[in-house]
Amino acid sequence: MTSQLLPTHIWLVPRVDLTPEQISIVQLGVETHRLIIGPPGSGKTQCLVHRTAYLKEKYHVPENRFMVFVFTRVIRKYIESGFTNLNIPTSCVTNYDAWAYQLHKKTMHLTIPMKEKAPDYEQIRFNVWNWLIQHPDKQHFFDFVLVDEGQDFPDFVHDTLRMISHHVTVFADPAQRIFEDGAPESSILKFLQITGKGRHLLGNYRNSPFTAQLASHFLPSMETRSLYLRQIGSEQQIKERPLLYIAPTYEAELDRVAQIINQRMYLNERIGIIVPRNNLVFGLAKGISERGIDIEVAARRNRIGGAEILCDFTNRAPKIATYQNAKGLTFDTVILPRLENRNFPRAAGDTRKRWLFVGISRATQWVFLSKVEDSDFDELEILLEAERDGHLIIQRGSQNEVSKKENSADEEVPF
Repeated sequence: MTSQLLPTHIWLVPRVDLTPEQISIVQLGVETHRLIIGPPGSGKTQCLVHRTAYLKEKYHVPENRFMVFVFTRVIRKYIESGFTNLNIPTSCVTNYDAWAYQLHKKTMHLTIPMKEKAPDYEQIRFNVWNWLIQHPDKQHFFDFVLVDEGQDFPDFVHDTLRMISHHVTVFADPAQRIFEDGAPESSILKFLQITGKGRHLLGNYRNSPFTAQLASHFLPSMETRSLYLRQIGSEQQIKERPLLYIAPTYEAELDRVAQIINQRMYLNERIGIIVPRNNLVFGLAKGISERGIDIEVAARRNRIGGAEILCDFTNRAPKIATYQNAKGLTFDTVILPRLENRNFPRAAGDTRKRWLFVGISRATQWVFLSKVEDSDFDELEILLEAERDGHLIIQRGSQNEVSKKENSADEEVPF
């Protein structure tokens, strides 16, 4: 039963506890394809998982006739943990590129295109799309398909989805587009052949007002910022403004991050540490471990170039992931360390702002950001603006603090 009570450590809420608006999204008909647009915290992933169960039950769809497509293996693992509690096989969710690779390999009888000794997934997507156009008799082998983070898929992928399934529901948020080739709302509507506009899932039921106010500084215009803020909830159990800590050294920054993790673990919170590069994932995980805290790494590359998922989303152990892998995840507290230009080699300008919006908006209650005093970070001006507006506290460490710690390793760094 999809309305069963779920363990408190599971992120998925029972269907009966969804809002009336979310339930209406879950129960939308299948007479046309659907595009659901919603801000962070509006419940898109909750709706996606429950809609999967609803369509499966209502239309008696066999397990091999539906699929949920996601962009990363980490969000796949996240959704799998929700599927397990609804008795949906975990094989019914996959990342799109893995599915396209298997179709290319088993059905198309073409050589797998390679790039730098790894599968060229961009070319594989194009080949699958072209093959389906040329073979209309091979289309519609799914009764329904659901897609998470649809804004990160290229536009023609949505045409592929339309060809492989009788019904497609795409959940998306253009403000959270991380990849430059991701499809805008207009392209998704065009390729899914949806007339009119997408359905908007209003209401940000996740982010605290303080978290949302900080995140809004990274949106592209006053109009989108105002729209986003109008959708947030007004309740916050503990009123905490986000904090930016400017450390005198990298070691002092890591000390403070470890201290914050300890404090939030004491509050029994779900904690996410989000960084821009994979090497920072392992470097910070090692540094935090050396300070006596075990954290789970979301994903690492294996020997054949794939991603190995190492974390368990059914427990409260702190998780560390890149901005890309954190898409769609939710934590009580989010920690964004190592904010400096050199750590964002593939993201600058508007792209980096979208990354930071995504990172901050993963938090339900509180956000901690940190950087080292002498490191360059172009978005520091935005954070200073947030401080002037009362949406952020900026705290600067000092060399005296470092000396004090060197002289007394057991004394706690002041909060």
